[in-house]
Amino acid sequence: MCQVNLTRRQLGRYAALVSATFPAAGVAAYETGWSLEAEAASSGLAVPMHLELVTVTDTTATITWFTGDPTRLDEFGRPRPVKAPGRVLIGTSPVPTRWTEVGRHAATAYHYVEITGLKPGRTYYWRAESNGLPAIPTSLTPTQPIAGAAPFRFTTLRPPPGEEIGRVAWLNDLHFGEQVAGLAYSNAALPGGGIPAGFPVDPDHPYWRFMGQGAVRDAKRRGCTVLFANGDLSNESEKGALGECKRTLDAFGTLGLDPRRQRAGDDWIRPDGQRRYFVTRGNHDIVRDVAGHRGLVDRFDDAFSAGFDRGSQHFSVSVGNARARYRFVGLDSNDGQTTGVLRASELDYLDAELSRGEATIPLFHHPASAAATLTTIPPLLGALPPDNAQRFRRLLGRHDNVAGVYAGHTHRTSLSRNVETGRLPYFEGGAVKEYPGGFTVVRLFEGGYMVNFHKTRSPDARAWSERSRGEYYGLAPMYLLGGLGERNWVYRIDARRRERATSR
Repeated sequence: MCQVNLTRRQLGRYAALVSATFPAAGVAAYETGWSLEAEAASSGLAVPMHLELVTVTDTTATITWFTGDPTRLDEFGRPRPVKAPGRVLIGTSPVPTRWTEVGRHAATAYHYVEITGLKPGRTYYWRAESNGLPAIPTSLTPTQPIAGAAPFRFTTLRPPPGEEIGRVAWLNDLHFGEQVAGLAYSNAALPGGGIPAGFPVDPDHPYWRFMGQGAVRDAKRRGCTVLFANGDLSNESEKGALGECKRTLDAFGTLGLDPRRQRAGDDWIRPDGQRRYFVTRGNHDIVRDVAGHRGLVDRFDDAFSAGFDRGSQHFSVSVGNARARYRFVGLDSNDGQTTGVLRASELDYLDAELSRGEATIPLFHHPASAAATLTTIPPLLGALPPDNAQRFRRLLGRHDNVAGVYAGHTHRTSLSRNVETGRLPYFEGGAVKEYPGGFTVVRLFEGGYMVNFHKTRSPDARAWSERSRGEYYGLAPMYLLGGLGERNWVYRIDARRRERATSR
C-alpha cells in the first residue's frame, strides 16, 4: 500500500477534485455496465473521502467513508477505489490526545465502523482516518466542519421512558427486477433509459438482489420481530421479480398474521414471538398500459395477498406487550386508474382503526406531508395530490393517538411536520436498493419510539452504495441522505393501552 502524507492545502485540493467528479458520473454511467469484478483495488493514492456519520442511537454510532484515488478516474468519472486501513478516534473531550481508538480494520475501500458502548445523551468528539489522513465529509451535505477545523461531534439520543416493547424494521423501494438504477423518470426511448441517465444493472449480480438480501439479514441481526416493506417491491410487477422479492422477505419471517388467530380477532404480535412481515403496494407494483386493459393491472396481490385483510390490500397489526402497544395500519395508495392516491375506502378504514385507541402509525408508499407536496416534481417525483393529502392530514388531526406517518417513494430520508397535526412526525425512508442503501429500525418503548436509519453492511452493499451515490448527476447525497436528525430521532407518546381513542 502506498503511504502518503498530504498537507492541509493538498488535501483541500483533492477534496475539490473529488467534488468536481460528481456531475460526470450521472452522464457517463449508462454507457457501460457495472460489476463487482470492476472494483478490484489498485495501488495508488488513497484519499479518505465521502465521510458520513450515518447512525446515532442511544448507545451506538455508525460512520462510513471511502478511500479512492482522485487522480485516477474510472469509466463513471469517479475516483478509483483504493484499499487502505482505517480507524476512528473518539472521546468525550474536544482534545484529540484524550481520544480512544475504536474500529481499527484491515485495508478496504469501503469503510464501515459501528461504535458501541456509548452513553445516552452524551456528546462525543471524533475523527475517522485512513493511512493517517482524516476523512473528508460528503461535500454536498456539509453538516460537519471541514477537515482541519473544529473536531466533529455528535450527541447520542435519549430513549423514551418506559420498557422497550418491540423492534420493527421499515424497508421501502427494493425494486426487484430493475434494469437501470437512478431514474427519476423511466422512458426506454431516452438515452440511458430515462431522466437522468441511469446505471444499468449487472445481470449476473444485480444490485437489488444483494441490497434486498442484505437489508433483511441486517434487520434480523438488529433484533427486529416485525418488518414492513412499504411499496415498490418490484420494478414493474414482474412475476419473477415479485417471486424473488417474496422469497427474500420470507427469509425474515412469515407473511401476515396467523390465519387462525386473525379469524379469532387476534392481531397482536409479541416482541418475543415469531418474526412476521407485511407489505404495501407502490406505484411500481402495478402494471400500466397492458394491452386489452384500461387503467392499471394488479399482479402484486397474487404474491402477497396473505398479508392483507381478506378482500383488500390493507392490513392492521398491533405490536407490543400486555401494557403498551403500537398499531401499524398499512394502506394502499393506488386505485384502479392511477397511483398516488388514498381512496375514500382507505381513509374510512384508517379512521376505524384509529378508533381502537392504540398509538397508531399509518404507512403507505406515497408521501402525504405538505413538505413532500412542495419538494416533489411530477411526473419525475410525486406525492399524494394536495387535496387528497390534506384530507388525510385532517383525518389524523381528529384523533389524539396518531404516533407518526411512514412513507417511501422519494428514496430519501426526510422528516417533517404539518400544521394540521402539530408535532406529529412524517417520515420518508431511504431506499433499500441504492444510495444511501439501507433501512430503518424503530425501537418501541412504552413512552415513545426511537428511529434509526442504518446502511446495509455487507461488502457488496457498501460498494454499490458508494457507486450509486453518483446518481442524479452526482447530486444523490444532497437529496437522498437527509440530515443526521432526519435519520435518527425520538418521538414521545404514551403507548399504554386504553379502550378507545379520543377524538378532537
